[in-house]
Amino acid sequence: MGVTGIFITLVVSIFINPIISFLGGDGVLFPYVKEYMQTIILFSTCYITGYALEIYIRADGNPFYPMVCVITGGVINVILDYLLVAVFNFGIRGAAVATGMSQVTTTSMLLFYILFKTEKVKFVKITNFFQRIKKILYIGLPEFLTEVSTGISVFALNLIILKNLGEKGVSAFGIIGYISTLVVMTMIGFNQGLQPLVSFNLGAANIKNIRGFLRIALNTVSVTGMLFFIVLKLFSNQILGAFSEDSETLHLTLKAMELYSLAYVINGINITASGYFTAIEKIKISTIITLLRGIVLLIPLLLFLPSIAGNIGIWLSVPLAEVMTLIFTIFFLKKYKI
Repeated sequence: MGVTGIFITLVVSIFINPIISFLGGDGVLFPYVKEYMQTIILFSTCYITGYALEIYIRADGNPFYPMVCVITGGVINVILDYLLVAVFNFGIRGAAVATGMSQVTTTSMLLFYILFKTEKVKFVKITNFFQRIKKILYIGLPEFLTEVSTGISVFALNLIILKNLGEKGVSAFGIIGYISTLVVMTMIGFNQGLQPLVSFNLGAANIKNIRGFLRIALNTVSVTGMLFFIVLKLFSNQILGAFSEDSETLHLTLKAMELYSLAYVINGINITASGYFTAIEKIKISTIITLLRGIVLLIPLLLFLPSIAGNIGIWLSVPLAEVMTLIFTIFFLKKYKI
């Protein structure tokens, strides 16, 4: 994790200008993006390490402590944002330092627990290092693709939206992105809570428990997704209005959210199913689900739908990709429900 973080820091620091240009940060945005990225990339090791340590501690049987660590980091972020940006006027760099230090705080708390408090998860000397790394990479491939495909899909959406709707459209998608992050991270939370339960009972050959946990998880994410959709339907003006006072951007975001939010009803099922198949070591199936919803179906829909449905097609591409993926998910669940 540490080596990976250092490698990413070096690569981004060396090639920061072409990376920003590739991601669409040219023009007036370039100096702000560069200033933020130059600072935040220094904390990449903490991002990677902290994310992994959360999972280790949950596997150790203490899901509450990682939550406390993440909340503490969030509070630190808010406090430092106010001090560094509003009080001391450090601007973009101050915001990056605030976010980075919040990650340092969270990771330090998690590492303390791993070193001194864990009961089952410990640092030990390992044998067959490369074989173990190979297995870790193989099993972790779907989760890696989940994160990567999210970045690719956001990148593709930004390009298509910028081309068809201009800066107002990108602003609208930025607002939708904040809400989508909340929805997706909630679903990933349920997914990560399911995985150790399934893995443990798979090892104990307790198939009845696995089916029960899977049923509870799928029902939970379905209800949660529906609640997100209903809340946004009823209170979209109030929620979206908190992000922008520009009437044109707000109007565009409201219209877009009506279509885009349909994905929230379904995406939790696909995310949870992908995690379930990872937990029972059906890695190929998990990978298929992840690639379908994030790249294989979404990118063609983004390229095709706007030409026949106009701008509506842009916002429908994500929910349609989720629906089409759901067909495969249901097929796999019926076939491999242990």
